[in-house]
Amino acid sequence: MNINNKVDSQPTGSKPPAEESSAVEKLPHLTKKLCLLWEYPEFDSFCSHLLMDSRDGTRQGLPWEVAEEILFLADFRITKRALIASEVTGRPFWEIYQKMIANAEAEQQKAQAVAWSDPLSNTNLGRIKGEKTGPLQSTRGPDKGPPRKKKSWLARLIG
Repeated sequence: MNINNKVDSQPTGSKPPAEESSAVEKLPHLTKKLCLLWEYPEFDSFCSHLLMDSRDGTRQGLPWEVAEEILFLADFRITKRALIASEVTGRPFWEIYQKMIANAEAEQQKAQAVAWSDPLSNTNLGRIKGEKTGPLQSTRGPDKGPPRKKKSWLARLIG
């Protein structure tokens, strides 16, 4: 009997080959923003902005695999928050989860309405002006102690 067992010959800590990485990881600028925004409420609106075309069809769009992974991350984030809320409040998980899904859909509709009615909603004025504001700005100053060890994207995702 001939069984092919693939042995991982990669050194620890090295980057996985392209075929083993996720679709989002093939877009490092997007991966970086998703990781930076994961713990902030802006994550949901950022995902909505990525997936919604508010430029009258002039936006190229994301590959289908990337869009699927972003949708998974958004749903995973809601599930994680619902699980924590269920543990804290003692209420049934599914009840809280359904409410959070309804809230997320309402926010999505609100964001979509704003995107279509406000032509400036697509511009990133902070980037144009060179300002650094919001959750992407570092909050560690010289008196905050040594920098923390950077977590992998998976460790940040799971918490």
